[in-house]
Amino acid sequence: MSYLLCGIGKRLQKKLSSEVNPMILSETAFTVFIVFGIVGGVIGLATLVFLLISEKEREVMHIAKRKTELEMLLKEMQLSHLASQIQPHFLFNSLNTVSSLIRIGKYEEATEAIHGISDLLRHTIREEQDLISIEEELSYVGLYLNIQELRFGKRLSWRYELDERIRCFKIPVFMIQALVENACKYGIEPQLGGGEVAISAYLNNHTLYIDIANTGTRIQEEWILQFERWKQEGIEADRMGIGLKNTHQRLKHYFAERAELLIQPWSEGTRVRVMITEVREG
Repeated sequence: MSYLLCGIGKRLQKKLSSEVNPMILSETAFTVFIVFGIVGGVIGLATLVFLLISEKEREVMHIAKRKTELEMLLKEMQLSHLASQIQPHFLFNSLNTVSSLIRIGKYEEATEAIHGISDLLRHTIREEQDLISIEEELSYVGLYLNIQELRFGKRLSWRYELDERIRCFKIPVFMIQALVENACKYGIEPQLGGGEVAISAYLNNHTLYIDIANTGTRIQEEWILQFERWKQEGIEADRMGIGLKNTHQRLKHYFAERAELLIQPWSEGTRVRVMITEVREG
């Protein structure tokens, strides 16, 4: 009897073992499946978030790039507008010279002036750069002053000095020419006896100086104050020409706080000074 009960017990234990073990295995597999599902979901969610953030960053970067491009385009348009103001201003003054020569019967000089204007305009049309060397700019200024000599005759004399160390330094095209026009208009023209325009470009303690000085009319202190107010606060001045304003704006665009434009009384008249700091030789 006891033998029979022992046999039944062993068979029951074996049966229970065979029925329980698969259940335990299935629960383990289910647990592993759940864990992998959760981990996979977290990874998937993290990947999705990363992609969304990356897409957002790309969108922000694209918008920032477009904004920068538009700002640069706007600046280029503004500079083109400034340059376009200077060139007609020069042409108008030069044609006035021709008209004056014709009016007083100096036809040969008028013809020579027309040829000079043509040469200068050819240089202007070919010059597509925004910045040119001081040496090149002074060659254009020489052509312009040759034309003005025909108009003023012995009333105008001019000279320039160029420091060899900075002859290749790049400045905005027509910059010196615009300031020389200003000197002729406000300094030389009103004087019966005329005067001299002196241009000097030199380097001192890593600062570039370009001086355009004219004898004759000496600038009034009130005009200097008006110009300084315009630079600081944007208040328009009555006696400010296009040349001065445009030159200041273009200098600030290319050289920012390194550049300054000053109008100063001079012992014999008026001087306009351009200063650009942190300039190296050569």
